[in-house]
Amino acid sequence: MSWSGTTAHQIAKAVRRGDADAAVVVDHHLRRIEVYRESADALTSVRKVESLAEAAAVDQIDDRSALPAAGVPVAVCEQLPVTGHAPRLGSNATVLPIAETDHQAVQRIRGAGAVVTGFGRSSELGLWPATDDDGNVPASPWRPDRGVGGPSGGTALAVAVGAAPIGIGLDGPGSAGGVRTAAAACGLVAYSPEHVPADINTDPDHWLGGHVGVMATTVDDAALAYAALTHRAPRATGDPGRLRIAATNGVALPARVDEEATKSLLRAVRCLTDLGHDTFRSRPRFGPRLAGASSGAWSCAAYLRSLKCGPDGLQRRTRRMAALGEKTYLRGLFGGVLGDGGRVRRHLEDWFDQSDYDLLVTPGLPGPSPAAERWSDQTLRSNVVHLASAAAFTAPFGLAGLPSLVVPVGMRGDGVPATVQLVGPPGSTGRLFDVAAQLVAKLRPRRYAPGLIWD
Repeated sequence: MSWSGTTAHQIAKAVRRGDADAAVVVDHHLRRIEVYRESADALTSVRKVESLAEAAAVDQIDDRSALPAAGVPVAVCEQLPVTGHAPRLGSNATVLPIAETDHQAVQRIRGAGAVVTGFGRSSELGLWPATDDDGNVPASPWRPDRGVGGPSGGTALAVAVGAAPIGIGLDGPGSAGGVRTAAAACGLVAYSPEHVPADINTDPDHWLGGHVGVMATTVDDAALAYAALTHRAPRATGDPGRLRIAATNGVALPARVDEEATKSLLRAVRCLTDLGHDTFRSRPRFGPRLAGASSGAWSCAAYLRSLKCGPDGLQRRTRRMAALGEKTYLRGLFGGVLGDGGRVRRHLEDWFDQSDYDLLVTPGLPGPSPAAERWSDQTLRSNVVHLASAAAFTAPFGLAGLPSLVVPVGMRGDGVPATVQLVGPPGSTGRLFDVAAQLVAKLRPRRYAPGLIWD
C-alpha cells in the first residue's frame, strides 16, 4: 500500500494511533514526487532529508493524540519563509536571505504534526493567475494543454497529483484570486480565510503582502488544514440547516463567462435546492469602485513586493506592473481616488444583510483554466487581455477579505474540472465548509484526474 493519494485525515488518524509511521508516509510521498515527472514543474525544491528527519521526530513523540495533522505531508508555496530556506517569491530577482524562522502559517501547521516536503512554484511575486517561469510550464493533470492557474499553481499541482494531501499558499488582495484560482484550475478544494482590509494609509505593506489560504482534495482535509493554521481543533462538517443562497454568473470585472461555467453553476444550484436550501438569482453589490480598487491593489502590490527584489531579473510584465503601482502608490491614488478593499467589503456586507442571504455561489473560473503557455515571457498588455479574466470571480472577494471557498462539482464538457465558489458574510466559515461538504457528497466529483497512475 502507498500512502500517496490517501487523505490527510486518514494519514493523521493512522499516525496518531501508531498504525503508521510518519517517516514511511513521508517517504511514500517523496517517492511519488520522484516518479511523477510533472512534479519537477510543480516543485522548485524538495526537502528530502529534512522532511524525513522531521517525520522521524514526529514518530518519537509518545503521545501524538494532540497532533491533528500528525505525519501529514504538506506542500508550501515558495513565497512563504521556511527555516533554512530562502523564499524565492516566484522570481529570479529575489534577494531575500535564508529564513531564520518559519512563516506563522508554516509554524502552526508543523506544530500540528505536519511535515513540509517541498516548495510549490509560484507566479512572480504572487501576482499572476497562471504559473510558469524559466521555460517551466506546469500543465494540468486533467488536460495537458491547460495550465494550473496561479499564483500558487505549483502547490496546487503537487496536491492534484498526490505529492502531498495538503498545500498552503497565497491569497488576498493583489494575488489574482490566490489559492482559489489555482485550485479551480486543478479541481481542488481551497479556502481563503476572512481578513479585514487594512487602511491603505496605515498598513498597506502587510495587507497587500497577501494572506495564507489552504488547498486539499477533500473538504474535510481543507478544514483540517485551516484548523491547524488557526490553532483550533478540527471541526467535523455537519448540517448547516436551511439557508438562503444567492447565485450569479455575472462578473464585476471584465471577463466572458462561457456556457460550461454557467452549466456547472446551475448544476450546483439545483443540487443546493434538492438539499433543501432556498436559492435565488441575485447579483452582489460591490459598489462603484471595484474595478479601480482591484487594479489599484494589484499594481500597488506589485510595487511593494518588487522592493524585496534586486533591480535585475524581474519579468517585463512585472516590471511594468510595478512601475504603474509605484505611481499609484506614491501619488496616493489607491484608496481615496480608486477605492480600496474596505469600501468593497462594506458594500458586500450591506448586500448580504439587506437581502438576508446566508451565502453566495458563483463559478470558480469564467471558463477553462488559462492555456499552458509561457505567460511570463509575454507583455503586460497580453497578460491583462488574455489572462487576468481567470480571476474575475475569485479576486474581488480576496480584495474584500470575505471568507470564500472553491469546491469541485464535476467535469466540464471540455475535460477539465467544473468548480464553484462559495462566499459568505463575516463569520460564516463553518457554514461554507458545511455546504461544500453537502455539494461534494451529492455530486461526487473525482478527487484525482483519471489518467494518474498509482503504485
